[in-house]
Amino acid sequence: MGFQPDIKTMIYLFIFGNIFTLLLITTYRISAARETASTFFIGSKWLQLFYWCSLLLWDTLPRGLIIPFTNLLILLGGTLEITALLQMMDMFGRRVKLYYLALMVGSTLSYGVIAVFFNHSALRITSVSFWSMLFFLYPAYRLALNPKGTPLQRILGCFFAVFAVIMLGRAVVALLIVPDMNVFTVNLSQSLYYLAMYLMLIVGTAGFILLSNERSHEKLKRLAAYDELTGVLSRRAFLLESELKLEQAVKKRVPISLLLLDLDNFKVVNDTYGHDMGDEVLRMFALTVEANLGNDDLFGRVGGEEFAILLYGLDEQGCDDKAETLRRAVQSSSVEQIPSSSTVSIGAITLVPGPEVSFNTLYKQSDQALYRAKQEGRNRTVRYRRGEECYEL
Repeated sequence: MGFQPDIKTMIYLFIFGNIFTLLLITTYRISAARETASTFFIGSKWLQLFYWCSLLLWDTLPRGLIIPFTNLLILLGGTLEITALLQMMDMFGRRVKLYYLALMVGSTLSYGVIAVFFNHSALRITSVSFWSMLFFLYPAYRLALNPKGTPLQRILGCFFAVFAVIMLGRAVVALLIVPDMNVFTVNLSQSLYYLAMYLMLIVGTAGFILLSNERSHEKLKRLAAYDELTGVLSRRAFLLESELKLEQAVKKRVPISLLLLDLDNFKVVNDTYGHDMGDEVLRMFALTVEANLGNDDLFGRVGGEEFAILLYGLDEQGCDDKAETLRRAVQSSSVEQIPSSSTVSIGAITLVPGPEVSFNTLYKQSDQALYRAKQEGRNRTVRYRRGEECYEL
């Protein structure tokens, strides 16, 4: 059977489109980090290029060889592309791997049975289209319905859902409506199929590059916002978040508390056991404190061994109870290689802020209380009250 002119034109468009995509993504990879996801994506485009080229050989090579080979190429190419996108978003876990492994085995067995016992073009199209629909369903579900997903991810999820519907419609048409249908048949379902494949070529490439940039941007934001050693907020991020919390407290006239925490005798730990062990003490301290904080409490590292906690909406008594809980928790924690436990000194201030109160003022007053805690023997909490002397809890 000869090629239909429109289909042949589409095939050439796909060939040149994949060549251009390979040049684009390869050039992009030169300046970007080389990851498994990008390797898989480039591999998927090579397989898809070979698929479209192989369609031009249907009239010159034995159909019994070229048709199975062609369908294997498109299934593998589609699987690798979806795998690359899911890996880019850290969604390719063990269950997802098993899901796609099952799809690959199922689609191969299904196509093999049809090729051996019911070798008919419409049944082959039904099989490939049905399994392709299942390949698209998972990314459509994860991306479109993920409440934590970005707008870009949701748009890509909607595209995958549309592709899945088109594949299902093509399978139904080939199975029930056009029994003599083949890949070169011109009808509505075929037109939608080739349109979907062309959109997939564009959307898949653009989506991969945009998601890669989005993830890189998120990594940079996280590096800027979180302390690399302890995983808590960095000084800059803590101060910015605290300013916002303070503004809310002023508007709503609710109390706000600031705790400054300083690990006692930390220099002795570094000098005696080395900086690596000192880092381990800091990590353990941060984990211990975080375990005793609520979801709305801000916790950041503001100096070498100095940390800060902002408690929004907590009155003085609640702040005192929280500080004592933290002090005891730190004293009870330990690092295996260090025989003595760590202790912490805490400076605290609680007030219902007015417009004249700045975070810098709160910080200085908490620091005064912390200094007093250190002077009085450490391992204690000292509270600052405006107009009064600092006093120990």
